[in-house]
Amino acid sequence: MAAFGLAPLSEAAFPSAPVGSVSDLSPEDLEPPSEREQIFSAIKTPESLFWALVIVLSAIILSVLGWWREVGLNGPSRWKNLYLLVFPVVIVALAFSGGVTITGPSSVVAPAFVALVSVLGEELLFRGVLFRALVPAGALWAVVLTSFLAGALYMGRSLLNDPWTEAIYVTVLTVCGGFTYGALRWRTASLWPVLTVHLALAFALDAATVGGTVFPILVFCVTLGFIFYGLLLLRSSRVRADGGPSLSEEPARAL
Repeated sequence: MAAFGLAPLSEAAFPSAPVGSVSDLSPEDLEPPSEREQIFSAIKTPESLFWALVIVLSAIILSVLGWWREVGLNGPSRWKNLYLLVFPVVIVALAFSGGVTITGPSSVVAPAFVALVSVLGEELLFRGVLFRALVPAGALWAVVLTSFLAGALYMGRSLLNDPWTEAIYVTVLTVCGGFTYGALRWRTASLWPVLTVHLALAFALDAATVGGTVFPILVFCVTLGFIFYGLLLLRSSRVRADGGPSLSEEPARAL
């Protein structure tokens, strides 16, 4: 997959330059960074570049194949079963129940930007392009395969920089979340509701202050809870037909 090749490319664009000694730094470098510098530093990372490239790659594929509407980028009039968003919305509220620690604009802007590009890239590629390509074999198979493919991409990218424990943590969250996001993509017949709840949860997990009693409940909900909920939404042929009409709205163009 071309997306795997984007990971080393994004890492090469921002090579790390370790400092041998603090004495090698100038007095200006030792000054605390300003809010603007903190935001810029958090945004200008290999991870942000990687997901920005994934967004561009997905947009190119969707344009070539003519799948913009078929992947669920449609208007509210075509959305279905929005009540199914209640469970992920409750999880978002649970994550925010401890509040958000705001030390300045950087504590909000940077996490919001990182969440936006990563969620948009993931959803366009996996619940957009790949889901549309795999769904003729069945919605359930499309959900399972895109979930594990997303996890594999996160694992491969994370291992380039992060400790293996962090890579496994991110991979597990991605695979488990994919079951619910994929099922919601199908049941709501749109990608927009999925993007909204995924973005809210990604920001909450990054910026919110989770209390000790809430944390184990939250962990269960975003792992096994998301797997069970996703499978529940696809439990019968009747509900698995919800996303079907979107595939026939507009014929795909041949390459």
